[in-house]
Amino acid sequence: MASMTNNEKILQAVLLDDKLMEFGGYTAEDIGNIYQAIDSDNCVISAVAQIISRTNEGATESTQGDEEVCSLIGGTTI
Repeated sequence: MASMTNNEKILQAVLLDDKLMEFGGYTAEDIGNIYQAIDSDNCVISAVAQIISRTNEGATESTQGDEEVCSLIGGTTI
């Protein structure tokens, strides 16, 4: 088994949440690595992966991440 990057560890930690998996309608096998997740047809997997990837590139403001998730999955901010 290949070692996971920090981004992939974060991706797994977030996406393996039971409530998020139920909401997103995906299984653990659907996640893949960070690049597969970004290209996923599942909007929740893709949105989370994009936010993690962008955060690693320097977009660290939390409200920006919240707005990105909501716009990508069609929700509203809390």
